[in-house]
Amino acid sequence: MKFLTHKLLVVLFAAVVFVPVAFGAGLSGSVSVKETSDTAANAKINAVNSARRQILSIVLSQYSNKDALNELIKNTSSDDLMNLISSSSVANEQMSVDSYSAKITMNIDNDAAKKWLDSNEVQNWVPLAESDERFTVLMVISNGIQDWAELKRITRDGNIEIETQSIVGNQIVAKMPLSYRTKFTAAAKSAGWKFSDNEGVLHIWR
Repeated sequence: MKFLTHKLLVVLFAAVVFVPVAFGAGLSGSVSVKETSDTAANAKINAVNSARRQILSIVLSQYSNKDALNELIKNTSSDDLMNLISSSSVANEQMSVDSYSAKITMNIDNDAAKKWLDSNEVQNWVPLAESDERFTVLMVISNGIQDWAELKRITRDGNIEIETQSIVGNQIVAKMPLSYRTKFTAAAKSAGWKFSDNEGVLHIWR
């Protein structure tokens, strides 16, 4: 049994090393837009609003239910959608008396987008913005792959990837966002895990 558990842990370690991590991914997109209106200023406003909706749809559809997302974008005001954008830039800008065109790039605020989707009950897996504030967790998986799968499920439910540091025997050392510590501890406890804090390191076991 010990030999089998060791083999399972080796396979798990290989999987951890080669699976890409979405944590901290930057969300951004670019579109070319052209709008006409009664004035160039109004055409620009319409173009920026259109670009914002297009970019949010294109980018966030990779991390959420596309149909539900587009319905939400359609029913959300431009002012509220503006709060989901952290920064933007414009290139190839052209204006006439009643028209405006440009290539617009926007960076999406990961946390704001996730909160918006969650509050509107749109299933999503938007990655949290990267932060240097993380905590270390020592996980003892006595039942091998069964325990590991359960811990992965718990973090997946919280839209968090476990950043594995090392695997030695039945012990896994990993990092997670500090903001997720309370939620992770509560979820693990409700699933029957025990835990203790050792100078900031969360120790979790069955």
